[in-house]
Amino acid sequence: MKMTCPKCKQVQDVDEKTATCPSCRNVLRRCVDCSKYDVRVSLCKAVNRPVPVADSNYPTYASPSTYCREYAPASAPAG
Repeated sequence: MKMTCPKCKQVQDVDEKTATCPSCRNVLRRCVDCSKYDVRVSLCKAVNRPVPVADSNYPTYASPSTYCREYAPASAPAG
């Protein structure tokens, strides 16, 4: 799947094991960029669990989105 890095804005071709951008080492999967995340209530609809706002916007290696198997980008990468 192709994803746009939220930090450096480069389009990356990633698989489900890839956690970080090869260019800037930023975590690629953010809940706020996933189609299964409800921003209004900070809830992941895929696993039906709340996600703290800090983790949804600025994920760390321990955040739920970092290695999420249900992750689906809300929009296609530009480029």
